Amino acid sequence: MKKAFFTLIFGIITLAAFAQEQAIYSQYQVFPILVNPGYTGFQDQHEFVGNARSTWTGFPGKPTDFTVMYSGPVGDKLALGGGLFSEKIGDVTTLKFQLNYAFRFRIQKTRIGLGLSTEFLNRRADASLLSNPLVDKNDDVLEGLTEGQQIFDASVGTHVLYDERLFLSLTLPNTVRTRLDDVPVVTENTTGGGLFQHYIFQLGYIADIPSQNFKLIPSLTIRRIRDTPFQIDVNLQGRFMEDKLIAGLTYRPSSEGSAVFLIGTKLSKLQFFYSYDVAFSKFQQYNGGSHEISVAFTLPRKAPKKAGGDQTDLYQ
Repeated sequence: MKKAFFTLIFGIITLAAFAQEQAIYSQYQVFPILVNPGYTGFQDQHEFVGNARSTWTGFPGKPTDFTVMYSGPVGDKLALGGGLFSEKIGDVTTLKFQLNYAFRFRIQKTRIGLGLSTEFLNRRADASLLSNPLVDKNDDVLEGLTEGQQIFDASVGTHVLYDERLFLSLTLPNTVRTRLDDVPVVTENTTGGGLFQHYIFQLGYIADIPSQNFKLIPSLTIRRIRDTPFQIDVNLQGRFMEDKLIAGLTYRPSSEGSAVFLIGTKLSKLQFFYSYDVAFSKFQQYNGGSHEISVAFTLPRKAPKKAGGDQTDLYQ
C-alpha cells in the first residue's frame, strides 16, 4: 500500500511541475533579492548570492533548486542584477535566466527601490516520461513538453525602508507573461490574469538595541504565487554580535502548519546561512523536511571622485 501511495504522490508531483514557475525560498528574509527586483542594489554594494534548496528530502521526485544571483549599483540611482535558476521535479527540468533593473532614491528619511525583472524560462520533460505506465502516451501536452516549453515573464517590485527601521516590500510576479512556443498546455493563461493576481507582500520592523549589541526583526509575509497555495509567514529574526550570529524562526499556519529554523553568520564580506523546513502535517513522515543553504559575497561600491576630492555618496 505504501508503494502505491508513493507512486500516486510521485505522479501528482510530476504533473504539477508543468505549471510551477516561481521558486519557494525560505531565506528571502536575509536575501530579499531572491524574490523582489526592487531590492536590486538597495544596500549600495555589489552582492553575489548562491542558493541551493532540497524540498521533501528522501521523497521520490523531490524538488531540487539551484540559484545564482548578482545585484549591484550603477551610479547613484540605478542598479542592475541578473541570475540563473534551475529546478528539477520528477522528470521535469526548468531553467530560467533573469535580468533585474532598479531605480533607487531617497525622500527625507525614506529609501525607496523600484525594480523590474525580465525572465526567460525553458521547461522540458524527460523523454523517458512517455514510457511511464501511469502516463498517457498519446497526450499532446506531455509530448510537446519533451520538446521544451519557452516562456517570457516580467515582474515588478518595490522595497521601502523608513528611518532604517520600518520596511515594506511588494512584488508582483508574472506581471507580463508570454508563451514563446506552440506547446499545448491546458488552461494556459499567457497574460498573467491581472496585475494583483500574484503577489508577495512583506511588512517588518528592525529593532536595534545597541546597548545589548543585537537586533530583533519581526515581520509578516503574505504571498500568493502562481499555481501554489496561499501562504502566510510569521517571522522573527535575531542578529547578535554585529551579525556574527543570526538566528530566525518562521511559522506558517496554513496547510496544517509548518515551521522554518534559520541560522547563519556574517564574517567580513562572506555570509553563510542554513535553514530547515518541517511540516506539521501527516505528509512529514514520508520525507526528511526541506534544507536550504545560501552563501553570499559582498563588495563595497567605489564612490566616484568628485570635484575637490569629495567622494560622498549621493545615495546615502
